[in-house]
Amino acid sequence: MFNYPAIIRLFALYLLLNLFYLPLTHGQTKSCNCRNNFDEVVAKVEHNYPGYPIKITAANAAAFEQYTDSIRNIADTANAVTCFSILQSWTGYFKDRHLTLVFKDIPENKDLINQIFSNGESFPLSKDSLVKKWATAPDYPLEGIWTLSGMYDVAVIKKDYGYKGIILKGDNKYWKPGQVKFELQPDGNRTWKATQYNQYHIKDTFTAYVDEAAFIMDLKSYKWEKIFPGQPGQKSIPADSFYFSKTDSNNAILRLPSFELPYKPLIDSLITNNFHTITHTPHLIVDIRGNYGGYNLCFEKLIPLLYTNPIITQGPVVRATAENIRLYEVMLKSPLFPDDKKAPFIRMLKNLKKNKNGYYQPPADTTTFPQVYAQPEKVGFLMDEGCASATELLILDAKQSKKVTLFGKRSAGIVDYLNLVAPRSLSCSRFLLWIPTARLATVPQHPIDNTGILPDVEIPHHENWVNYVQQYLENLDIKIANSSK
Repeated sequence: MFNYPAIIRLFALYLLLNLFYLPLTHGQTKSCNCRNNFDEVVAKVEHNYPGYPIKITAANAAAFEQYTDSIRNIADTANAVTCFSILQSWTGYFKDRHLTLVFKDIPENKDLINQIFSNGESFPLSKDSLVKKWATAPDYPLEGIWTLSGMYDVAVIKKDYGYKGIILKGDNKYWKPGQVKFELQPDGNRTWKATQYNQYHIKDTFTAYVDEAAFIMDLKSYKWEKIFPGQPGQKSIPADSFYFSKTDSNNAILRLPSFELPYKPLIDSLITNNFHTITHTPHLIVDIRGNYGGYNLCFEKLIPLLYTNPIITQGPVVRATAENIRLYEVMLKSPLFPDDKKAPFIRMLKNLKKNKNGYYQPPADTTTFPQVYAQPEKVGFLMDEGCASATELLILDAKQSKKVTLFGKRSAGIVDYLNLVAPRSLSCSRFLLWIPTARLATVPQHPIDNTGILPDVEIPHHENWVNYVQQYLENLDIKIANSSK
């Protein structure tokens, strides 16, 4: 019987739970005092974050206290515009992208957000002028208009030795036209030093492979697609598309770019509608590049196709504080939480209360299925630095299958601390604070955060990754056939 590990998957529910989380009372000016907010964030992280006792040790406690005091002194005189970045700089010390401060989505925040993120380097551009200029052909191959799933449109323009991606269409909240969304500088043989800015304009610098002649640009978890000028007759599959394709008699590809809950019916139907083909094709390539995570429920129909032996998942180590316990209690009372998923959490909640102010680790889960499918005989996972969070949990499960080989580049490394459950309110209604309630049982001995999960076979950037995997699996078939003669 399918006993899919439940508790370790909980952090994927936090988006769902945010839908029913009670509205926060709008704070007065006093409650939005930056020093008060800073002290509140520090206290909540210290008392509830399972990574705090691991990351703050006797060896660094004095330096950390000095750092905290220095930020507190800055917060004393900070105004509303500068406070957000000050609070973020302190949470950033822990290098955990699940531990984060965000703006609450309320009308009162719009003007403040505009003030905070309207500064910085800007290059006002005219889209009409660029379209006219590039109507024949750009001066440089990467130049053109690129889109990120329609969320952002940027003009990629040659600047000095590199390129800048300049916003043409933003969200009119965090990003405005003219602002620089990313920069590329040549860094060797077809590799580039990429600097990309997230929603809150925090930069991430990394090495990227960019084929200047291609129409897809993969910058970590962001898949940019060139929409102008287009290639005559080009019918490219959008980078964020879900699809299944049988490329030849031996190979099929399943593309899963996201595990967000709204995509679950689509993912289920892709697997269900193509189940016969998948189970009658020797090789399956599961392309999860750029999949930043979401809900583990979204890939539950994939697991049986990978299965060769029991999948063992260690229970997470949950920090049993009063505030963390309250979050679980609220979660279980939600009408949106499925009744058939509640039992393990009710048991866990009882044990958390028994171990209050300590830790509790639920027993390991063992996932079994009644059948091992003869085909696919081999499954290749395509992964990269855009694979994070719930997607990394899928990779850890897949690694236990004798069918699976991991190909590509290391994952993002955002999975050690999990089970966010719901956002935490602060006295100032402008902000919400996300804090994990649990850690993987392998932490701190075998951390994944900021290092990632390594592939079994690393693929060079310049290769066509799908072709590479197909050839690799074919060569493996030949090798096995020859050895059996």
